[in-house]
Amino acid sequence: MTARAERGSIVAGRVALIAAVAFCGMAQAADVRASESSLIQLDPFAQATSGFKGCPASSPPLVTPEQMRIIAHERAERGTYCALEGRCEAGGAYHRDPEVNERVRAAIAGDKRFAGTSVAVTTTRRFVTLTGCVRSQAQRRALADFVKAQSGVDRVFDETRVGIVAAKP
Repeated sequence: MTARAERGSIVAGRVALIAAVAFCGMAQAADVRASESSLIQLDPFAQATSGFKGCPASSPPLVTPEQMRIIAHERAERGTYCALEGRCEAGGAYHRDPEVNERVRAAIAGDKRFAGTSVAVTTTRRFVTLTGCVRSQAQRRALADFVKAQSGVDRVFDETRVGIVAAKP
């Protein structure tokens, strides 16, 4: 077997492994939960702080079964590209999301600067989304900067609000 053929075989094996893990991971490792209305939670979600009285609790992002099928396809494609380019570890880009989510949640909960906030954390592909309420613009910036510095976080989407926010319908 030539070196080129051998390399192609390795890449094909990686692609197959990533696709299989991505498919299986959708149902198992992603903490999939269905509610009564058949909405599904795909990504890790946790409330980090609850110290801002009157701030409505954040809800985990939920998708319909049809949206889940579309998302599963997109995630499989990302895993294939990641494997072909040699950029990701076995299990794909979503593999570490539960531990990253918990690490970020614990870090926020343990930092006294954020004790008076009500912040929830969701992690998808090592991208962390923050939701909830903070007390000031300075606290909001400090929180986003703090989360960006956490191990395993590639990007932060700050959807927090200064003050109390009306609950989403």
